[in-house]
Amino acid sequence: MQILKALVVIMGVLIIAGFTFLGVELYKRMSDPNRASLTAIAPAPAPAETAVDVTLDVPAGSRIGELVVVGNRVLFKVSLPQGPDRLYLMDPRTGAVAATITAGPVSSRAAP
Repeated sequence: MQILKALVVIMGVLIIAGFTFLGVELYKRMSDPNRASLTAIAPAPAPAETAVDVTLDVPAGSRIGELVVVGNRVLFKVSLPQGPDRLYLMDPRTGAVAATITAGPVSSRAAP
């Protein structure tokens, strides 16, 4: 019975010592301002911002209408002075027009 009491006391002391160690380490890590900068993963450098000059093939007098952001693309409507409206899907990072959609009646093509 003496051995069991000694083991319980020793285990109790070890548990208290373990919690004390964890508390001290947690306090040191939370209060050290330099530790966060040493262990943090450095963010990837941002790509250099470059101006992109884009020329759309629209006649004079056209008006850019509604803009909608779709994922990582921009969809915008261009109202033409004489003719149907067009929708452009553009990648804003590169300025490349991914798709152009012209609204209007379907043109009938003669079958060969």
